[in-house]
Amino acid sequence: MERAAAILEEKKGAELVLVDLSGTTIPTSYFLIASGENPKHVKALAEELLERMPLAPEHEEGLSEGRWVLLDYGDFVVHIFDREARLFYDLDGLWADKVVKRHWSPRSQAV
Repeated sequence: MERAAAILEEKKGAELVLVDLSGTTIPTSYFLIASGENPKHVKALAEELLERMPLAPEHEEGLSEGRWVLLDYGDFVVHIFDREARLFYDLDGLWADKVVKRHWSPRSQAV
């Protein structure tokens, strides 16, 4: 998860948020949420993760549209939104009580 966050940060992914879902009924431990400037940037962020992560996601959605890309790595799920979709779906607000790191920089903080 730290590697995914570092890749996103390196490629100018914005507003990284880490949500701890352990102890919930959601079948993953963490959500890593990030924003891209526009659909093209969202796609570029997701493609960079697909290329550089040491394992392939178990499931992926939204890459062709580039508004909300979901990459499911089992223990954690990466959500990359364009700004408008992030505001609309508001995963940060939905899971506000589970947010453990907001505007997270993996270079300054390790999980």
